[in-house]
Amino acid sequence: PMTSVKHELDGAKAKCLVLFLPGRGDAAADFDKYGFVQAMREKGLSVDTVAADATVGYYMRGLMPEQFERDVAAPAREKGYAQTWVIGASMGGMGTALYSRSHPVTGVLMVAPFLGDPGIAREIRAQGGLAKWKAPEKLEAITADTYQREVWRWLQAVTSGAEPGPDIYLGWGTEDSLGTQAAVLGAALPEGHVITVPGGHRWTTWKVILDKFLADSDFARSCAP
Repeated sequence: PMTSVKHELDGAKAKCLVLFLPGRGDAAADFDKYGFVQAMREKGLSVDTVAADATVGYYMRGLMPEQFERDVAAPAREKGYAQTWVIGASMGGMGTALYSRSHPVTGVLMVAPFLGDPGIAREIRAQGGLAKWKAPEKLEAITADTYQREVWRWLQAVTSGAEPGPDIYLGWGTEDSLGTQAAVLGAALPEGHVITVPGGHRWTTWKVILDKFLADSDFARSCAP
């Protein structure tokens, strides 16, 4: 089973559930270690958090979305929340898309997400952006060979309103090598949903992104006490 680390609001029922997905080589406990949980407490938000140990093996075997749902998300939702948000960094940023594609989520924050082969992002940019990209046909089941293009197809469908999906927020550091891919998605998102800050692909940069997200976002407004 996929293990997780929970932090529940003291003394009151929380409005919102936040599910964390770590990057490759990171662990569930890192969201607490690097101040993500504490930042939400300092903002006084009405949230319970659950960070999953969704390691790379789950992704490589195609198990992540359903294992995450069965072992972590579904049990957490049993408490009853008005909203569910998923925050993922690096590989976990890709995880937010893979999971939200087939499960009900209010919103996501993709932090410096891995979005697959850079060649796909270049292809999308060359065709005039995500809205104009000639996406593949929708896939009900995805594999190691097809998941990257299916995720981009899904992102196109959600950002264009062709399919229902979560409220998408995106952030990355300006010195992050994954930023060129993120920028392709960012160009398709509404104003105020893209956060860029100085820094590279590291937790200190991601924490600054989180702080800006907590300062001004639909999440911060909806999950206030």
